[in-house]
Amino acid sequence: MKKILGLLLILLTLQACKTNYYTRKTYDFKKPVDTRDKKIDFQKKGKFKIDEITVANDFDGARMNAFSKINDTLYRVEISPENYPINPSPWYAFKISSTVDKDIYLQLNYLHAKHRYNPKISSNRKDWKKIEALYYGVDSVSVSFPLHLNAKPQWIAAQKIINSTDVKHWVDSLSQNKFFQEQKIVGKSVLGRDIPYFRIGEGSSENKKVIILLSRQHPPEVTGFMALQYFVSELLKDDALTRNFYKKYDIWVFPLLNPDGVDLGHWRHNAHGIDLNRDWAYYRQPEINAVTDFIIRKAKQGKNQVVLGIDFHSTFKDIYYVYNENISTQLPDFQQFWTSSIDRSVYPFKTKYVASDILQPVSKNWFKIQFDANGITYEVGDNTPESIIAKKSKAAAVALMDLLMRF
Repeated sequence: MKKILGLLLILLTLQACKTNYYTRKTYDFKKPVDTRDKKIDFQKKGKFKIDEITVANDFDGARMNAFSKINDTLYRVEISPENYPINPSPWYAFKISSTVDKDIYLQLNYLHAKHRYNPKISSNRKDWKKIEALYYGVDSVSVSFPLHLNAKPQWIAAQKIINSTDVKHWVDSLSQNKFFQEQKIVGKSVLGRDIPYFRIGEGSSENKKVIILLSRQHPPEVTGFMALQYFVSELLKDDALTRNFYKKYDIWVFPLLNPDGVDLGHWRHNAHGIDLNRDWAYYRQPEINAVTDFIIRKAKQGKNQVVLGIDFHSTFKDIYYVYNENISTQLPDFQQFWTSSIDRSVYPFKTKYVASDILQPVSKNWFKIQFDANGITYEVGDNTPESIIAKKSKAAAVALMDLLMRF
């Protein structure tokens, strides 16, 4: 009788855990963040002409708040954030042209920030090169550079411009791959833009373990999105590793969590003026509310076990944000084995590791709280060469599949 009662108790406990697994949780973080709506300043969109020069911010992804003339050869572009206080990530993107051939100096002047992203230039918005000759102002609140202008518009931006339309085209381009199984809009942003999702796997996802991939919570973090693209390209290769991997695992991808921020040229926030990567406990913002609700409902429907969440970001240098060693998850020691394997693949390139307790309501910590899963923030340096981004991201995908086959 005692054995029967003991078995019954275990079954009831397991059932309670499963029910809790599929119920969205709130959590009292040690470092809470206020994610209630805050007012933003919308930039004035259009074309701004001084003398023969026209500067335009009338496209998705643009940021340019004012244009002025300092002297006969120096012109200034003002860059200000959507609201304040804010992380100092001064995104800018605009077109510039002149009705006559003209050599000028262009100054980028920042409000509430110092210079961070070295300017890139493109004549077609596809091929970009760095502007090398930079002259820094006092305390780096501005930077100037020489520029030759003519009638053909040139794009100047903090990073390669990848807006919501570009993301949609990229996702659509993957749809013929045999492992591309599902594509949906899981919700709408504050301003009604689509929040896209797609699934990578083979056959039905029912009862499979799940890895979640996230990107573009913070609009300027383009190198992180590029890492996601290369990561996904490796997951879509048809070889023995992927075929075996998708017998056990499913990949759910959310490539653009903040479409409003991306298209509005925001430094950090969504259209409600909130850092989305601080709302993963309160679900006040429609983007996080939609994504978390979709993940939990889909996992419940398919009886899936979410075991890992990777959130792709950018910062000054390549960094992995992971859990402290005393925090246990469904994949013991995975983060150490995975990151070490990646570094071996791209030696001598080195990545910094930052381990912490569960302190803030960020996506990495939500995966642990909600699913007892591993959560990793995959940060790519602002200036990491694309060749390194590609090599590292592809190695990371291979290492992920190889290691998870052992769990």
